[in-house]
Amino acid sequence: MMNNLQTHFEKYHNIYWMNLSRFTALLIILNISLFFVTELVTRQGYYYTYFSLLALLVVEFALLVPVGLVDKLWYYGICLVAEIIALYFLVSSVWFWVAMTKV
Repeated sequence: MMNNLQTHFEKYHNIYWMNLSRFTALLIILNISLFFVTELVTRQGYYYTYFSLLALLVVEFALLVPVGLVDKLWYYGICLVAEIIALYFLVSSVWFWVAMTKV
């Protein structure tokens, strides 16, 4: 099964990387527009946004540096895990923002 998964990934790896790149760019824009433009990070000292941006920076760096590993499933898996960690911190930031907003 793993061999079948590896051959499928090698065949369509450019589609997976392209979608990961677009999702990463979307999360970076969302992160900056939600928390830095509204000054939530600087006023309340909330640092999960920085952790999210750091994980997204790792993914973007892995996408931009041509290391010859883009057709390897394990390399994509590492980038996908970093993306999931960034998404976790982004959702935690939004949750904190909603909880701390006094209506």
